Amino acid sequence: MKLLALAALSVVLGFSQSNECDSLDKCQEALKTSRNSSLLHFRVAEIYFRQGNYQGAANEFRESLAGNKEPRWTEVWAHINLGKVYDATGQRERALNEYRLALRTKDNTRGALDEAARYIETPYKPN
Repeated sequence: MKLLALAALSVVLGFSQSNECDSLDKCQEALKTSRNSSLLHFRVAEIYFRQGNYQGAANEFRESLAGNKEPRWTEVWAHINLGKVYDATGQRERALNEYRLALRTKDNTRGALDEAARYIETPYKPN
């Protein structure tokens, strides 16, 4: 019974971890106590990327890579998204390097490897 309760709590905490950061302010506040959180840096980077703040996004994706790499998928997706930042800013060689680093992770969470391969063939273009 205790094991089941612990498993349920773990699932709830996992969901709250991914949802605690739904705005830039919330993410930055959470980072004050979890500076090493790859997930929080990744979420901040996504927000910057959506805003077109490519420098801020690149910095935060790099911070995500330097963090605790939890959850594991943050590594592959940080490389892919860094590649997209570089493509969007006309730095194709740097973009290709990031897509290749993504492939080296061998982590295909949510089709990551397919996306990296696609952007190696055709550069990412922002909408």
